[in-house]
Amino acid sequence: MTKKILLVLFILILGFTSGIVVSGQFLGSSDRIVSKNSMENVGAQSPVNIIPIASENTLPPNSVDDTRRNAIVRAAEKVSPAVVSLSVTQERVLQQRSMLDRFYSDFWGWYIPPRKYIQKVQSLGSGVIINTDGYILTNAHVVEDAKTIRVTLPRGDVYDGEVVGADKTYDLAVVKIEGDKLPYAELGDSDKLIIGEWAIAIGNPFGFLLEDTEPTVTAGVISAIHRDIKRDPNQVQIFKDMIQTDAAINPGNSGGPLVNSLGQVIGINTFIFTSSKGSEGIGFAIPINRAKAILSDLIEHGEVVKGWIGVYVQNITPLLAQSLDLPTTKGVIIAGIDDSSPAQQAGLHRGDIIAQVDGEDIRDDNDWDEVESLARPNKPIKLTIIRKGKQLNFTVKPVESVSALSTAKRDKFGLYIADITSAIARQLKIQSPSGVVVAKIDSHSEASSWGIEPGDIILQIGRLNISNSKDYFDIVDNVQKGDRLTFIIERNGGIFYMTVKY
Repeated sequence: MTKKILLVLFILILGFTSGIVVSGQFLGSSDRIVSKNSMENVGAQSPVNIIPIASENTLPPNSVDDTRRNAIVRAAEKVSPAVVSLSVTQERVLQQRSMLDRFYSDFWGWYIPPRKYIQKVQSLGSGVIINTDGYILTNAHVVEDAKTIRVTLPRGDVYDGEVVGADKTYDLAVVKIEGDKLPYAELGDSDKLIIGEWAIAIGNPFGFLLEDTEPTVTAGVISAIHRDIKRDPNQVQIFKDMIQTDAAINPGNSGGPLVNSLGQVIGINTFIFTSSKGSEGIGFAIPINRAKAILSDLIEHGEVVKGWIGVYVQNITPLLAQSLDLPTTKGVIIAGIDDSSPAQQAGLHRGDIIAQVDGEDIRDDNDWDEVESLARPNKPIKLTIIRKGKQLNFTVKPVESVSALSTAKRDKFGLYIADITSAIARQLKIQSPSGVVVAKIDSHSEASSWGIEPGDIILQIGRLNISNSKDYFDIVDNVQKGDRLTFIIERNGGIFYMTVKY
């Protein structure tokens, strides 16, 4: 029995071994069929064309496969040479009063100017050259209080930059450099954006941390358009109709261009929403059409020359609409009109509902704020008004706002002085036309720490009365360094003395 079992096992082992040998021969045969020689033979004997796989060795030296040069690559190549790095040294004036100063001020009514401290801060940002004259578009907050600006191009050239114009409301600024054969970017049309189309953010995140002048490119899509950002109580900027994108925007990208797939600038990257202080795919850019609307003002006047309309509006709540028997809750209602203002001269009344401006619907007072910020002197505005249920059309021609007088002249202290015209008197509610008005103050000047404010009326210096700007400059031109000056100033209907040292 045992012999029979051993014999069966021997036969099984012998058969299994033979199977392995046969299989090995088959695999070896198959290997020969797909060998290099076999392929060459098949190619010679068969009409089938064999296409070799492309490799980098088949391309000319330093070339790139055209299939990799897509729209994003082409757009970045087109715009990147015009994207610059801005290294800004900011000088901020800090003001502080001592306890003794406050005592004299509160108890005796003396005006003691606050003590001035100069703080220097280094900051970084981006910008884009917009023409061959060397004008660079960026954000106002990038160059705010700038003492010096160093502009670096991707090719490594370094220039000294100068702010020629800025507007905090729009958060846009123009910097000028002097150079030859400067690259520049083409400005597109932000009114024709499509949600979902490519968006390319170009800039210099984290500045020179990587010691590289080449800008960084990130890509995404246009996530949304016409985004209105709610304002903080102390926020100067008005961010309306913003472009939202998920292209990564990081610190240092501010002021850089947002570009479409055609290589056209469609926006200026401004800020992000983030909980981690890094990009989370929610970035915002100022539409380039808004920038184009104010570029000439910034370059020619150094600021946006705003117009004054002379109305005060408020939102229409359901309760207000019910109590006043108003036909709609859309638009804004005129709560007040300045005497002799452009609005009054055009025929507007208190209680009128402003429904549209230049054919665009007015939803709330934020929309009206936008209208006022975009108003230009002597540029007519067409209003659609609802009055007692009837729709009426009016045309208002704004006049120059006192806060942006292009006729103002700078004195040696840094005050911009203008004569008081009838329009200015109406805006500031001044009863007497005597004196001169402070239109604005140079933030880097001696006068920036004196406590004088835009809109102040200077009635007298020392014992000398001032009737107009000629009187003012006749006095000021004779002031020497170290002299003390006593101004008599009218502000908000009150009159007070202010003594300063030049």
